[in-house]
Amino acid sequence: MNDGQAGLLPLRLGFVKAFLLRGAGKHVLVDSGTAGNLAKIVAQLERGGINLRDIGLVVVSHAHPDHTGSLTAVVQATGARVAAHRLETEHLRTGMQPPAAQSRLSRFFFRPSTKPSASGVEPDILVDDELDLNPYGVAGKVIWTPGHTRGSLSVMLVSGEAIVGDLVLPRFMAFGPPAIAFWAASREDSLASIRKVLDLRPSTMFTSHGGPYAPSALAGLARR
Repeated sequence: MNDGQAGLLPLRLGFVKAFLLRGAGKHVLVDSGTAGNLAKIVAQLERGGINLRDIGLVVVSHAHPDHTGSLTAVVQATGARVAAHRLETEHLRTGMQPPAAQSRLSRFFFRPSTKPSASGVEPDILVDDELDLNPYGVAGKVIWTPGHTRGSLSVMLVSGEAIVGDLVLPRFMAFGPPAIAFWAASREDSLASIRKVLDLRPSTMFTSHGGPYAPSALAGLARR
């Protein structure tokens, strides 16, 4: 399966990915990876023929630190506006992680920090249900897909690609078929959001960890 299309550039930032959406004039960045990733972002953009300063908007899929760690650095370098769901704004302002419901297994492997994990960022654009990306040069929209966190967002492009952040993850974290993360605000909301994305008939689903996946790979999850 293709790792990206002409208008979509995955940026590999260690165990997590960000995504550059090529626009008309300005471009849109989805997430920023962990702290200290600015140089990696710049290098990969330059290989794709893109200047960092041409990023006009950063979409935050959710406020976990592996997705927002370099957000302040990106904003300072570009002057880009930041779009996030209204329910994530307090976590972006404080640097605190959104809460997650945890099983015994997740509590053993994953212990969220109670200390701020990133510099506070004040979003410029608050998303409720949808955000049209056409005014920012990209043919597509941002949609609300709660589940992993209450304010998680996905991006649906007119060309068919969907960027779903951590709505689904590889079953074995770095590889394997798609699954719902064992730490999530709501498993029920995650399943509903997966069905919502599939109803929009994406051609490919890009995830922040692992992937990409064909929509058919998520059919089993959608039926739950």
